[in-house]
Amino acid sequence: MILVTLSALVLASSQASVQQATAASDKTQNLFSLFQEANATVAEIFRQFEVDGETVPQASLNEYHQALVLAEESKSLLQAGNYSGADAKIVQALQKLKEALRIAYATIPEQPTETEISLERAVQLKSSINRYSEQLQRIENLTRLAASVGYNTTTLDDNLQTIKSLLERALSNIDQERFAAASENLANAKALSDKIISSLNNFALDLKIQRIATYINQTQERLDTIREKAESLSNEASLAALNNAETSLDNAKEYLEEQRINETLSELANSKASEEEAVEYLRPTATSVDATSTKTTNAVQPP
Repeated sequence: MILVTLSALVLASSQASVQQATAASDKTQNLFSLFQEANATVAEIFRQFEVDGETVPQASLNEYHQALVLAEESKSLLQAGNYSGADAKIVQALQKLKEALRIAYATIPEQPTETEISLERAVQLKSSINRYSEQLQRIENLTRLAASVGYNTTTLDDNLQTIKSLLERALSNIDQERFAAASENLANAKALSDKIISSLNNFALDLKIQRIATYINQTQERLDTIREKAESLSNEASLAALNNAETSLDNAKEYLEEQRINETLSELANSKASEEEAVEYLRPTATSVDATSTKTTNAVQPP
């Protein structure tokens, strides 16, 4: 059952969406938290092998050690501000943990304990929260984009706040092992998210292509201005974020030519998130923010 949970974690973690600078860091930290939980579970199972007088298969240990190496590489990438690279490495680490468990369980199948069942349920629900949080970030970016071109997003903004509250309550219920209540919170959050997405789809259909083209041109002008400042300061982190923004903007242009509105808006949302990341790196407080992020990252040590 833990093996199934790790499969769900890997799938959920690999479906990353639009991120802001701090949101990207938070997402990677969440993945590290999931890795630590899964890692602790694997370590406990290995310990149980020893208690029972069994030998952990070497192939399983090899996969486990590779997972720890990948986690360290992910941590280094995170410290360098490469969130996408860090995400990819920690997802690979989770896959290695899953394989380590698969090999171990194939050798000595056993029924999960009540503690393991509770842990599995908690990790599954937290994985769902992580997935919904990623979707929420994408919806927020699309909602801001809709507002920037004159769409009334008051109701959408209220619904977004409600979803955030539901996710917070779900997390609290998980911590108290009130899994049924947490599942209900997540079901309500999903229903509300679907409602918002439907509204945004209607917005996408109503939006004129020319208005999107105008927005793309305005975005390009903003990116050019930001790049001038980033280059003058030799701010590599900001320049990297700008490159991501312009890549997404180029994709949006191609989709717009094909009149694929939803894909265009999604890429514009990606571009906007990277643009905000680039601007954040140029703020005077960016150094202190990076220091805090690094301090937090340093605290993430695989057991």
